[in-house]
Amino acid sequence: MPWAGNESLDLRYWCVTWYPQAEDMADALALVTLWCPGGFEYEDGAMLAPLFTDIPREPGRPFVRVYLAMDQATDAKEAIFKGCGERGWPVHTETVDSQDWANAWKSYWKPQEVASDYAIVPLWYENSPKDLAHTLWLDPGMAFGTGTHPTTRMCLNALAKLDLTNQTVLDLGAGSGILGLFAGLLGARQVVLVEPDPVAVAAIRHNAAFNSLGDRVVVVLGTLEALKPFGFDILCLNLIWDIIQTEWGRIQNYLASAGATLILSGLLKARRQEITRLVESTGQHISGVEEDAGWLAVTVRHGSPRG
Repeated sequence: MPWAGNESLDLRYWCVTWYPQAEDMADALALVTLWCPGGFEYEDGAMLAPLFTDIPREPGRPFVRVYLAMDQATDAKEAIFKGCGERGWPVHTETVDSQDWANAWKSYWKPQEVASDYAIVPLWYENSPKDLAHTLWLDPGMAFGTGTHPTTRMCLNALAKLDLTNQTVLDLGAGSGILGLFAGLLGARQVVLVEPDPVAVAAIRHNAAFNSLGDRVVVVLGTLEALKPFGFDILCLNLIWDIIQTEWGRIQNYLASAGATLILSGLLKARRQEITRLVESTGQHISGVEEDAGWLAVTVRHGSPRG
């Protein structure tokens, strides 16, 4: 790929996509490594149950796709068109411009007002729609969590409704750290963020320092097993149902004995009865529910009477 400062290379590429039948995918994948050994992407058309959501992805049209530098593409293009023509596979070609793919998405992420009085602002912006005391500056890097997804936005709303002054907060599966750092902005005394992705951990530390929250933030690389039991006042679990359900018993060891609050999200509306049963199985109760686009955020109270 071209790099910054190398103007001698052609910055345009051929995007070549061909469409074998589903039963021909094994043959197509074997051939693409001969035609274009530099790498490819494909869709086999099969139903997929992803790891990070319980919504199965609908199958798409099978395809194989490669990107070829225009000044080096002649032989590969000829091989693709000849091979696909012999097998009756349709081929589509278009030109694309090279760009900094790691940063191109930034042009689409704008400052976002949350919980009426606060704003999440990309770190590369100079100004915020709110004053500094009500602004969280964020650069998620390659980590999940910008505040635009309904599950994250609802968690931010739930946090903003709490009095976090002098409270301890656990953000499990922290991603970019947006929830835990927002809790710090709201006045939490200490926030522990647990995240297994080292790239995300680096982003959290960077964002904590930029927002002057480093002295109140502890970042743990790993999962819940990496953290010794401690009685937190607030737990943020923007995960998926399978993880929350599996870890629920262990999570009880991280709750302050009286009046702790859990904020659960990453949950589909269809899971509501299961969530209620899980919460009640440990003697807790749901004190608040927000719904957005088929997702739920549930606030749970622990160690206090129903109110």
